[in-house]
Amino acid sequence: MAEKFIIGLDIGTSSIKGVMISTDGKERYTGRVPFVYTTRDDGSVEIPADEYLTACYKLFREFGNKLPDGAEIIALSAASASGNLLLLDRNGNPAGPIFNWQDHRVTDEFTRVFGDFDLDSYYRSTGWDFDLKTFPLAILSWYKCHYPQILADASKVCMSTEYLCYKLTGEWGIGTSAGTPFYLIDQVTGEYHTEILDKFGVSIDKLPPVMKTGAILGTITEAAAAECGLPAGIPVIVGTFDHPSAARGVGICKEGQLLLSCGTSWVGFYPINEREKAVSARMLVDPFLSELGGPWAGMVSLASLSGQIESFTKTYVDSSDTWYRKLVEYSAESETGAGGLSINLLADPDDSEIRKYEKKHIARAIMENVINMLAESMSHITEAGVVCDEAVMVGGPSENPLWAQLIAEKTGMRVRVMHGSYAGAIGAAVLAGTSMGVYHDQQTACQCLMEV
Repeated sequence: MAEKFIIGLDIGTSSIKGVMISTDGKERYTGRVPFVYTTRDDGSVEIPADEYLTACYKLFREFGNKLPDGAEIIALSAASASGNLLLLDRNGNPAGPIFNWQDHRVTDEFTRVFGDFDLDSYYRSTGWDFDLKTFPLAILSWYKCHYPQILADASKVCMSTEYLCYKLTGEWGIGTSAGTPFYLIDQVTGEYHTEILDKFGVSIDKLPPVMKTGAILGTITEAAAAECGLPAGIPVIVGTFDHPSAARGVGICKEGQLLLSCGTSWVGFYPINEREKAVSARMLVDPFLSELGGPWAGMVSLASLSGQIESFTKTYVDSSDTWYRKLVEYSAESETGAGGLSINLLADPDDSEIRKYEKKHIARAIMENVINMLAESMSHITEAGVVCDEAVMVGGPSENPLWAQLIAEKTGMRVRVMHGSYAGAIGAAVLAGTSMGVYHDQQTACQCLMEV
């Protein structure tokens, strides 16, 4: 019998990561390819769509070359740090770059388009608070104000992950989890806000149809196979936002559990049985397992925190390419309290004060500030009645045990580490395998892949 493999992808902010794993969990291949975004002084953060595809296809070709003789890939699914807008022109080609979710070029354009807007009501519908300046809803307002003809002529309004899946299959679709950062979908009804689309002059047929998470979008076409290096005919499964995918990958699936997902942003992910509980706590809400009768999820986020960690570390600790390793090494030499130094990563640094301290204390103060901010955000959720005594930590920082140790000391929780940077990709594989009937349910799939 031919060996069967699943591909799980985690399309992050800075790179695409993936696993190609055998269905019994005994054999796996991993890979990562970086994205190169252009950042400008006006706050823009973007990447040409063809460069984005090139990076994704490079990883696919690596997997295609590693597939054992006689083996087959039975499914592919992608989790993503979605929220990256792309418009296609009348001919179906990119009408501009992909706008990263961290893009900050927008100023007052949303208010110019919508005027006085009930943000609280909109949050209760979409599940995420909107800051008027970032994510696709803000960029669409920017298009409306500055390039209305491009918006009017667009044949498709989508995000980068849905575009990739379309290029693979020739089919359009989006799940409510991956679609939440679109800020255009009502989470409860699963329908687009047509009154918002009307303001932009965008008809609903120009958006990817909303589908259930885990649905089969289509299969890789012969033309796509020639470009990406994967065999034609592989089913592509509608995936999720990255943090709920990581939760699937490590078995965080019921209320009382907590996922600490640490990457570009540091996120606490809480399965919550009742959506209103997460809404009342003003969390970022994800549909998670609700379509299967399971819990919703609420998230608290320290957005883009990795950039601040890098900036402070390179300025005060080590500016080399090994800055992250040096941060942890120096911090381990210090003690709790960082020799009396306190740092606020979200404020302008007091340069003269910081430089009075040894590097080991500066490094420890940077790590302690991250953990203090995380603990403070978690305390607010505890006050809202969401209680956890155990957490699983994933993401790049989890690969160094000092982070988990310090978080456990600060919060009093037991902190386990699983799958490191590849938790989101493992979760996408769990979803794909379950959707294809390889596993009875996600818990069974997680157990099969637990040793990966």
